[in-house]
Amino acid sequence: MKGVVAPQEVFDQMLEHMVIPTFDLVIDVPDRGVLIARRKIAPYAGKWALPGLRMLKGESIDDTLGRIAEQETGLIVDLDSKRLLGQYVGKFRTEHNRQDLSTGYAVQALTNEVRLNEDHFAKQHRFIWAPEHIPGAARDTGAMYRYYISTYFDSQS
Repeated sequence: MKGVVAPQEVFDQMLEHMVIPTFDLVIDVPDRGVLIARRKIAPYAGKWALPGLRMLKGESIDDTLGRIAEQETGLIVDLDSKRLLGQYVGKFRTEHNRQDLSTGYAVQALTNEVRLNEDHFAKQHRFIWAPEHIPGAARDTGAMYRYYISTYFDSQS
């Protein structure tokens, strides 16, 4: 079953009254590193970010992770490689004081040609090999993304 997307007016009401379940991905692209990109949309507009979206009704976790990777980055990922990194509660001053319950996973990419979703990301992207390789100061990256990136690289050492 394909996921069901709420109409914008319904989603706005959901943002006002509910916590939104989202998933964020640390995608490790072989011989390149972990993909980060500059977000264009709230929350975290203008910040370095990981690919992530909300889970849609009718999706499994694997469906969601595969959809996020493909829709947001153009990458196909190995879902058998998925590893839970943790959860993070994001509270934002944008979009009806939005609150997300993000679940972070690390996955290995099976492909390496990045095609960012231009509605969500600027054309800027980088591959990093450690948290300190994120461009700019810590304030240039969303807190939940720093958490997942640090957790991923800490588990690699």
